[in-house]
Amino acid sequence: MDVGAAIELTLGQETVTVTISGLFDASKAANGHGALAMDSAALFAPEELFRELHPEIESFDYSRSIVSDPKKAESVEHSLQELVSSCSNLGMDTIATHIEYEKMQSSIIFGSLQALSCLIFLIGVVNLINTTLSNQISRKRENSILRSVGLTGKQLCRMSVTEGMCHALFAAFTVLILGLPISMAVCAEVSKKSFAGAVVPYQFPFLQMGCSSWCCLAWR
Repeated sequence: MDVGAAIELTLGQETVTVTISGLFDASKAANGHGALAMDSAALFAPEELFRELHPEIESFDYSRSIVSDPKKAESVEHSLQELVSSCSNLGMDTIATHIEYEKMQSSIIFGSLQALSCLIFLIGVVNLINTTLSNQISRKRENSILRSVGLTGKQLCRMSVTEGMCHALFAAFTVLILGLPISMAVCAEVSKKSFAGAVVPYQFPFLQMGCSSWCCLAWR
């Protein structure tokens, strides 16, 4: 379909031939529930056309919000369901439906990100093992040469500890200077797009980082 094309539009029992005058992005269309566009418009047409197809509708307001006492929520919802079921031009959604939808969507996204994190962690561990095994022979030969020229066991131990501390400090410095700001910025941008502009506070993954560090130390 493109601008200028003629199509047959069916709404209810009526069918009319219309000409496409423009296209729109449904995710950017105005709706009654903010930027999430969970029930955004699926169709744009002149008001005259809608009045021709549905002359029984007097008001074309987008939606009406009904707020009730939480103690009477079930009875109010049941009464509204009976009212809506008897009118073909009415529809109803509840906050519980949106909450369930958000939980399902968040669980899918979180599960996917967790799986991706685990995959990256496994790849890192495999690379660490391969690197350690490939460097083991050359490092053993290097230590033997150092011991042959007078390096004591205490000095060798101190050298190994110093190298390990330098690696750990460099990794921590990189995380604080580069990783943490980038993670906070990405978290803010993703939360703005996912939660209608609301920024979810960033939480440092202590558990995941602790498990990764423990596995690396255990391997070493």
